[in-house]
Amino acid sequence: MNTLSQSFRLGLSALLLTALLVGAGCRSAQKPDPSMTAVRGIGTSAHGADWVSPEDMARAGELGLTGRDAGLLAGNRLENLFSPVYFDFDQSFIRPGDRPLLQQVASYLAANPSHNLLVEGHCDWRGTTEYNMALGDRRAKSVTAYLEQLGVSAMRMETLSKGDLEAVTEGTEAQMQLDRRADLIILAP
Repeated sequence: MNTLSQSFRLGLSALLLTALLVGAGCRSAQKPDPSMTAVRGIGTSAHGADWVSPEDMARAGELGLTGRDAGLLAGNRLENLFSPVYFDFDQSFIRPGDRPLLQQVASYLAANPSHNLLVEGHCDWRGTTEYNMALGDRRAKSVTAYLEQLGVSAMRMETLSKGDLEAVTEGTEAQMQLDRRADLIILAP
């Protein structure tokens, strides 16, 4: 009998622990506190940007970082030729509804071999600047990866994350949806 009650208690404890873990994973997402967001130009750095230091810039080569191809980014910027690719909150995958747009971009680039593409990743205001810069980068890279699958050469595409730097602070849900995007900018000679 003692073994049975001990087994029952262990089983009940395991069940309660499982319920607590499942319950903790089901909490609704909370809005990040914008006062906790690092902002360009505000911080402890005397040079204005608290997330990019001149020391880091000087060590870029040592860290394995390289500069952008100036030739790729040269030329005229044809903005608004294509609609942006929009993303769900905190996501960076290409939604099925945006795939036809990216097929049009791939067709355009195939028909215009002297043109290149700059993909700018954007986020809404929620979250830290560092997190949003990384998310904007993932969004831009998911667009270029999809275009590579469609046959566009990686050598003709460049990504740039703007994170939340151009986002509407404290925007409505509709405004925040417009900030969660990747802009497709054609670079023509």
